[in-house]
Amino acid sequence: MPQVKKADMKEAMLASAFDLFSRKGYAATTLTDIARNAGTTGPNIYVYFPSKLHIVYELYEPWLLRQLDTLAGAVLKLRGPKQRLHRLLIGIWGDIPVADRHFANVLIEALASTPPETRKPRNLLDMVDTFLTDILTLILPQERHRFVSSGVFARILWMAFDGFSINQRLGQTFDLEQSARIMAALILGED
Repeated sequence: MPQVKKADMKEAMLASAFDLFSRKGYAATTLTDIARNAGTTGPNIYVYFPSKLHIVYELYEPWLLRQLDTLAGAVLKLRGPKQRLHRLLIGIWGDIPVADRHFANVLIEALASTPPETRKPRNLLDMVDTFLTDILTLILPQERHRFVSSGVFARILWMAFDGFSINQRLGQTFDLEQSARIMAALILGED
């Protein structure tokens, strides 16, 4: 007889996983831990999720969308390209990496430990590239759009996000303000 999925059980598993991933990280959290914390058994998780990586994506995508939406709101409230760009960079390199006990690191850790032949359940990177390209287009003067329209620059900014996320989790400090000021000046073509 097939297992019947219950929405409340799936939500309990996701809440359990978010808590454990946030506190312990990806590698240190087992499916058994998630199940036990959710009040179910390990094998029951497979009724809802094909793998631990799928659980991460189920959590990470809406979490990241909320982070980016909040950041976009903060950026667009500011006046002038320099202030907006600076806020965007501080957000993606400083605010998001430390949110929810460095939750951003969970996906980085998951992907770093996943075999190369494993396919990602979703392509979040394209979504982030589009978000960053769109907001950069709103921020930058028309004459600077040529530098960001292809999406390549957005990818570079997001790859830096990974490094900032890892280093912040490890407690390695870096002058984010100076980094954002320098990068904003380079993007805007200022001296």
